[in-house]
Amino acid sequence: MFRIDEEDAMKFIAKVLIVLALLQTDGFSASRLTMLEPELMNGIKRALSFLPPSVARYSTSLTQDVRPVSFSHGIVTLRPNRSAVPSIFETPRRLFGSQSLDSHSRKIYHPCVDGIFQYGFESHIALTNFLNAALDFKGEKEIQNVEHIKKNMPTADPSSPLGYHFTVDVRCRTKEGHHFLVEMQNDFRDDYHLKALIEHSRMLSLLDTDQTMEDKDKRAEKNKKDATHFWKGIQGIYTIVITNKVFDSKRMKLAYPSEKTMEPLLVNPYELRHTEQLERRYGDVPNRIVLLMLNHLNKPASELKTPIEDWAYVFKDRALRSGVEKIPETKELEDIELIANRNPGIREFIERIDVKNLPHEVRDRYMRSIHYYNTTIVDIEEKAVEKGKIEGKKEGLLVAALGMKKLKIPTDQIVKATGLSAAEIDDIKAEDLDS
Repeated sequence: MFRIDEEDAMKFIAKVLIVLALLQTDGFSASRLTMLEPELMNGIKRALSFLPPSVARYSTSLTQDVRPVSFSHGIVTLRPNRSAVPSIFETPRRLFGSQSLDSHSRKIYHPCVDGIFQYGFESHIALTNFLNAALDFKGEKEIQNVEHIKKNMPTADPSSPLGYHFTVDVRCRTKEGHHFLVEMQNDFRDDYHLKALIEHSRMLSLLDTDQTMEDKDKRAEKNKKDATHFWKGIQGIYTIVITNKVFDSKRMKLAYPSEKTMEPLLVNPYELRHTEQLERRYGDVPNRIVLLMLNHLNKPASELKTPIEDWAYVFKDRALRSGVEKIPETKELEDIELIANRNPGIREFIERIDVKNLPHEVRDRYMRSIHYYNTTIVDIEEKAVEKGKIEGKKEGLLVAALGMKKLKIPTDQIVKATGLSAAEIDDIKAEDLDS
């Protein structure tokens, strides 16, 4: 057992007592404050004198009413008399494991990395809360319970050497017939829109094998002919893709040159629609892909207004915008209590991935995953970007050299000005650069 200076210890303990009171927590009854040396009790009153004047009004009541309730093996457990200071404890509030008593921040493992994202959403409270927020389900539409289903979505012909097996982050369903796929996509490329559509389609193709005998019996109760018609019990199919990736604001689509590549909103829902009457949807069952573009959230925690903004705040990370920056092992969430107090799903999610709560086996998988991303994927992206810069610079020099050739500037002077070889300059053709 180590010993510490009595005065410093009492200064610290007194501050903890007052901060707990000011935060209006239930900390005294939920987890009793302990001290290593029982004789330090006598220093509390003196220690309270070190507190700032703004909290001095609590000194007397706390000094009088904080008292030992048990003593064992040199450990004193303290608890205040709640009835003596009722106004301090009116609204209980829970603190996160990694959150210091005088801090508004929370340290978590990165929620956008494989392993952590999935583990956080193993909580049904967190998952249903997120789905309701992302899909704007309210009232009767609000999801109450979900069950996880297999994340592997194999090809239709496993024997084919060309088959592709998808493994997504989250797949779940409700007993009422709603099916969901959720994917965190850090490597959101130009072609990912099509990949997301294929994943969504693969989910559709597995609806028959995802059904249960209970589903079949429920259909048969209504109409025996519908026992094998699995599509009769489907109420909605939804894919949600989350990404921090950002595209150049001037970059346009190739097939649709009037449209920007970057999605326009934080929440971007897509459905099958009638091309001549856009207000008319296909069929009578929602079939939707939602792209959640986190870069569009530019608010502090105090200005967030909707549940989906709360969730976006948890996931957003500027380091993941380009795809070429390394992901930090942990993430600091500022003012998270503002969100968690009104959103039980987020509180549950954050509690699971707190640096002090994560199970060792999940942490080990996570560390391997983040190491792979930071050493392999980022390295590939960095090399691609560097290659693009080099090629772009070379093309610029060739354009400049062509212009100088048109002005009849001697080749040796062009060589000096551009650094290109004489052979490269002689081979320059305008049509090559135009292509």
